Amino acid sequence: MIMKRTVWAVAVRLATATVMLAAGAGSAMADWTWVSTFGPQAAGATGTGNATVFFDETAKTIRVQFSYAGLSGNPTVGHIHAASTATPYTFSNPNPAVALGFGVNGGAPGWSSATPGPAGSFDRTFNVSTLSSAPGWGTNFKNAHAGLTIDQLNAKFVEYMNSGRAYINIHTGTSPATQNGEIGGFFTVVTPEPGHWALLAGGFAITAGRAWKKKRAQKAAADSTAT
Repeated sequence: MIMKRTVWAVAVRLATATVMLAAGAGSAMADWTWVSTFGPQAAGATGTGNATVFFDETAKTIRVQFSYAGLSGNPTVGHIHAASTATPYTFSNPNPAVALGFGVNGGAPGWSSATPGPAGSFDRTFNVSTLSSAPGWGTNFKNAHAGLTIDQLNAKFVEYMNSGRAYINIHTGTSPATQNGEIGGFFTVVTPEPGHWALLAGGFAITAGRAWKKKRAQKAAADSTAT
């Protein structure tokens, strides 16, 4: 009995601590996190890099971070492409709608330099709370899903990111925006998402509690029968 109570107490404390941690982290915790590794998209490309995307479903913001090196020239633009075509999805698959764009004009917001070079980084948060938010969803991504509400469009993005149908790329002067990027990489989802740890811990506590109560009821019934 002492051991069962100890298990129950530990489960409750774990759940409570995790929920408090999640609450304390606030908006710093993402509901979804995806990662990508840059590799050659254009023939002969040797650039490398990594990208991470965080989606806060409550705040309706998407933070895009990436670093890169070894490009043949300065970046001209970057994109996250989300497919509206059937899987399997490849770089050559037609109609890869631009969900988010990272231009270098107008001061190159988010880029590590006003004039990004062959090596650098990017960090910017996008507002996807409305269809007209700026910076927000790309025009052709919205047009490809005309008629959807903002919540439905956000859900589509999550669907593409989770199913291997979205990738990030960087274009240079040798790979104009009208062609394939120089380097790119498909996204994979990181699980479990940080914001879901509290749910997992809470579920563990509930399961442990139910098991303890069931054992307690069975023992009480056995004692009653014995007397």
